[in-house]
Amino acid sequence: MSEKSDLTKVAPPKELSNEECRSVYQRLSRRLASFRNSAELSASMEAALVNTDSAFRMREAFGDALNAWAQETLKHIWYACREPGGGHPPKFDPLSDTSTVGLAPLPAQEHLARLLHTVLLLHVTSGKEYSSRTRAFVFSIGLVDEEVIAATLKNPRQAIEEANRKTEAAREGHARKSKVLRMVGMGVGAVAGGVLIGVTGGLAAPAVGAAASTVLGFLGVGGTAVGMLATGLAGSSVVCGALFGAYGSKKTAEAIGEYTREVKDLAIRPVFQPRETMAVRLCVTGWLESPEDVTAPWTVFRGDDTFALQWEVDALQKLSNALTDLIKAQAMQYIKGQIIKQTFLAALFAALSPMAWMKITKIIDNPWMHTKMLAAKTGKVLGTLLAERVLGSRPITLVGYSLGSLVIFEALQHLASLPPSQTIGLVQDVYLFGSPVSTDRAQWAAVRRVAAGRVVNGYGSNDYVLAVLARVSGMNWGVAGLEPVEVQGVENVACDQVDGHLKWRGMIGQCLARCDAPGVDKAEVQRQLERKAKAIGEEMGMTEEEAEQAVQAGPGSG
Repeated sequence: MSEKSDLTKVAPPKELSNEECRSVYQRLSRRLASFRNSAELSASMEAALVNTDSAFRMREAFGDALNAWAQETLKHIWYACREPGGGHPPKFDPLSDTSTVGLAPLPAQEHLARLLHTVLLLHVTSGKEYSSRTRAFVFSIGLVDEEVIAATLKNPRQAIEEANRKTEAAREGHARKSKVLRMVGMGVGAVAGGVLIGVTGGLAAPAVGAAASTVLGFLGVGGTAVGMLATGLAGSSVVCGALFGAYGSKKTAEAIGEYTREVKDLAIRPVFQPRETMAVRLCVTGWLESPEDVTAPWTVFRGDDTFALQWEVDALQKLSNALTDLIKAQAMQYIKGQIIKQTFLAALFAALSPMAWMKITKIIDNPWMHTKMLAAKTGKVLGTLLAERVLGSRPITLVGYSLGSLVIFEALQHLASLPPSQTIGLVQDVYLFGSPVSTDRAQWAAVRRVAAGRVVNGYGSNDYVLAVLARVSGMNWGVAGLEPVEVQGVENVACDQVDGHLKWRGMIGQCLARCDAPGVDKAEVQRQLERKAKAIGEEMGMTEEEAEQAVQAGPGSG
């Protein structure tokens, strides 16, 4: 049994006075308004950039969905803070004050965390989903322990029993006042006569609700919150099924199977054994030296369940071989040598003869363009699968490099085209590296709207291989993998150590760490640098003497 499962950790702290709870509510409600307004700005920016009637209708629909989410969140905050002012839950006003100047500070982390745990548990159990908006908002306020929430949902009986144990001494002093309390003191199993349910290992639902109500009341939880929490815990098996039950199920297999005619070899692979965490990552590799590379780059992650998308393995392996041949071509050696001598790419490309470009195109054009087309198609399929919650109704973070980034980008464009009420709480963070996608502001604004948390564009301005690939495929110089994306809310992170596209494979962990991405294991990052990145660097590397020889040899002309 999990040591995290404990009702005292998800109940509002009774150590806070009513006035302190009122102050917390006031500060959080204003922070919520500010968070909501920032999200609406993304939608407004997108609409202004696209400037069509449908874009402005999408903005209105997004605003409606955002306000509905904010209203529910405000209600849960109000319940957790002991319903300050009494009466009915307050109505969220999009024009409400966002300033926290002059307000009382938030309570100590210990008490704040428990209050935020209550908000999360109310949110998850009432909606039977965990919204990425809620997660991003709560994490912007303070630290929370999502394992406590997950453990409580998975085993409500243990959570109640642990709360009993912790409060036993105090309960004995009040036992004479309540026969119910004496029954609870005998052990929660006695309340229900030991009737268990198979899914959660807890009590039958009515008994869980009754026991939870009693214990929560003793912990100082009152009003609507006690009823909602008790009801939520009573139905925790249903909540767990919605949050965690999708991966590996027949439903998921059938959903993915529907699209295998369009995209070959499509599958979702766990990087590590899933632990049913409150949030999930999905990572997408850009090419494959071997099938193991579907998951191998992503072992740098810890914490949240991490999966990798397997797609078009044969095509990605052929692309890997073509990229290796490309960097050995005389024209590419010449480009690399000139870069070492600090010549600008634009000037280099202008100096290459048509015959040299023809040689480069012959090596890379077919595998690159073919796989790029498959990536775009896979992205649309992935967008559909994400909308169907194939990894559960929990926040998802998307991570990819090279054509893996293109897959994710296309998936996000698909999600951006769907009704916002279906997608507003789906995606949390997005990390894209070396992306062979346009810097088009309207498309990136759409990504910014869909994501509740961070949108990161990791680029390598010295990635001469991507520059060549972009030129061969007819892309203009506005390539996100080579330069910043000028859209408010998109974080641009320079990864200049990646001076050749193949280096993303060994350096992706280092670049994620540079972005302060959550859950990155620095020890594993170092191992990948020492093993994979070093091997790739040796293969692609060039000394100054070799650079001089390559420049003297020229780009080749025939």
